[in-house]
Amino acid sequence: MQINFQKLRTILKSSGMSVYRDEATTNAAYPYIIYEFVNETHKRSSSKLFKSMPLYQIAVVTNGTEADYEPLKDVFNVHGVEYNQFDGIPYDENDATITQFITYVRCVN
Repeated sequence: MQINFQKLRTILKSSGMSVYRDEATTNAAYPYIIYEFVNETHKRSSSKLFKSMPLYQIAVVTNGTEADYEPLKDVFNVHGVEYNQFDGIPYDENDATITQFITYVRCVN
């Protein structure tokens, strides 16, 4: 299902996790969601802009396991949101191992 950016934000918030754009606050409790703009493509018809389609990277940041992104998958599936597979990327933060589970969603405006 095609969704616009405002609907995507609403769906992210319905996961029950805190949602931030670009970066979280320093005291954010795990797990939380960070979304970032990646790029935008355009669909044209007769040289006129028909649709702009921004792509967003969505990361579930956690000090837990892949089970922590299940609530986000659940709300995506309930709302019919098309998303890419989740990729886990571990890193160290304040001497703790943190993992970002990253996916991408293309919106339609």
